[in-house]
Amino acid sequence: MADPIKPDSEAARDEERIEQLAQELADRLRSMSNRQEMTDYAVSILRESAEDAGQAEQARASVAKAKGDPFNPIAFGIPLLVIGTVLCATGILVGPGLGILAIAGLMVLYGLVAAIFGRPRRDDA
Repeated sequence: MADPIKPDSEAARDEERIEQLAQELADRLRSMSNRQEMTDYAVSILRESAEDAGQAEQARASVAKAKGDPFNPIAFGIPLLVIGTVLCATGILVGPGLGILAIAGLMVLYGLVAAIFGRPRRDDA
């Protein structure tokens, strides 16, 4: 299957070059005395190369997904809720605790509204 980014002529040249290299490798392997070991070695190198390419592609995709909004108000609001609750539970620091609870509640509410009504994410998969 041709790569949709490359024109057909370039894809055909790439395919022809790969076929040429594979034929050259097969000819050289046939002439070796330990051809089975060398064939296994060549296959393992190709597999590792394919796995590395797959991992690099996954890394690029995850970096692209992570480049969204770095500020997550829900993630900030949840610990503030806990801190505010602990401060209120002490009895002495109820005022600051209620203030922190209010700020945390607003952050969580803003995060939920932004998640629900925010711009939809594109799914490139």
